[in-house]
Amino acid sequence: MSNWKIKSEQNKISAKLLINNSYYSSSVHCSYYSNIQLMLHILLTDLQKSEQEIDSEGHQGAQDEGGFHNWLKNSITRELFMRNNQLVPDFNNFFGQLKGLRIKADYKNLEIIERRAKSGLDLSNSIEEILTEEFEI
Repeated sequence: MSNWKIKSEQNKISAKLLINNSYYSSSVHCSYYSNIQLMLHILLTDLQKSEQEIDSEGHQGAQDEGGFHNWLKNSITRELFMRNNQLVPDFNNFFGQLKGLRIKADYKNLEIIERRAKSGLDLSNSIEEILTEEFEI
């Protein structure tokens, strides 16, 4: 198991704990990063990329695709399209919603209420389900 997988699992647990303790903004952050780390794990294990390849492609992709997270999501989306293109719209929708919520939680002067935090965790779980269904985790 890669350290990214371990971090992903820890962030998912953290998101739940933060919601249970009314730290809603921070929980959204953890829900989002749980998926980012799971996608990195997929690149390493299922797609058999070395850490050096991930770093190199990620650096270039960040420049070409408007940021590292965009490159990462697009890389997984391209592979998902080849494996099961019917899941791509849901994956992109869930990820886009969660990313938007994470931006509000991290960078906007907005209160994140319990309902939104739980929605973020639900979106994260839906993304994880798609990834688990189509990739070696």
